[in-house]
Amino acid sequence: MLLLKHPKTGESLEINEFWLRDHCRCGECLNLETNQRRYDLLDLPADVRAVESEYKSDKFSVRWSDGHQSSYDLDFIFDSQLERLISRRSKSTSLTPWNRSIVLQNERHLRFSLPQLVASDEVSKSLVAALVRYGIVFIDDVAPTPTMTELALRCVFPLMKTFFGEMWTFSDKQDHADTAYTKLYLGSHTDNTYFCDAAGLQALHCIEHSSGTGGENFFVDGLHVVNELRRRFPNAYEVLCLVHVPGEYIEEGEHHSFSAPIIRVDPLNGDLVQLRLNVYDRGVFNTLPQSSMADFYDSLRQLLQIVREEQQQWNLKLLPGSIVLFDNWRVLHGRQAYTGRRTMSGAYVQRTDFLSKARVLGIIE
Repeated sequence: MLLLKHPKTGESLEINEFWLRDHCRCGECLNLETNQRRYDLLDLPADVRAVESEYKSDKFSVRWSDGHQSSYDLDFIFDSQLERLISRRSKSTSLTPWNRSIVLQNERHLRFSLPQLVASDEVSKSLVAALVRYGIVFIDDVAPTPTMTELALRCVFPLMKTFFGEMWTFSDKQDHADTAYTKLYLGSHTDNTYFCDAAGLQALHCIEHSSGTGGENFFVDGLHVVNELRRRFPNAYEVLCLVHVPGEYIEEGEHHSFSAPIIRVDPLNGDLVQLRLNVYDRGVFNTLPQSSMADFYDSLRQLLQIVREEQQQWNLKLLPGSIVLFDNWRVLHGRQAYTGRRTMSGAYVQRTDFLSKARVLGIIE
């Protein structure tokens, strides 16, 4: 271990020598055009050590036993430690948990006009920032067609291709083995619990709803719900963070299956990463012994009861001209049963593309 002391802050740090050699940022070790390492880890001697070292202003220079010479920015070394990462994540948390009353007070921050979105990079950045903060936004003034829906979405994100396609249009025509392709009530849920990597964002646009009633949509903030579950029923929270629940989707030519906990948290700070909740797509529950089933079902019921509370539900009618875009890892959605002809257009965005956009715009780290 090397003991470093920052000349400006006076902070001390014990650093593993192999880690330091592995993090040399010179052009021989790092491809400065691609930001990729140039070497295999086994190219470094396991017993590599610092032979000489010295401070030069805010730099730290090392001559290594393998003959390599490195010069490090001390801020880079100190900022690249676990403690700093945890601290930054805690300070940079800009998420606003919401229930119905909170989101109605902030709805003006969630709406963006398509003409303004096309014309201004700042409006695009504001949309992504609101999506990170609240988990849901609306793009208004969109012609009610699948083509214009796609154009609006591609102004901000690339689309995710699944067996549904990149863009999909659905009504009560049973094109897929999914309850969404009916007129039935659809309770609060997240999509793709049967995928290894569920879509990060989901978009919905009501293209038409003629000669009928019903079909009102409702949205629930999973972040607020999970916080409530942890506060009211801590044992249920722990159970749902641990137990793997199978999700499954089967239709002709497709069979998707994946198991994971309903609540997934960041192992560093315990923050919610993903709420994976869909009672419709649950597969055969074979990941627990029967002796543990009662505790699990009690825990799931407690979560679902909070989700169904009236104050958690934001109810609104999606109208032609407005796209709703929401975080599928956070916000649950559902709809009332309906009559008449109702056609929706929609799409998914991969989680990695959503987060990449937010990082490029400087919204998240």
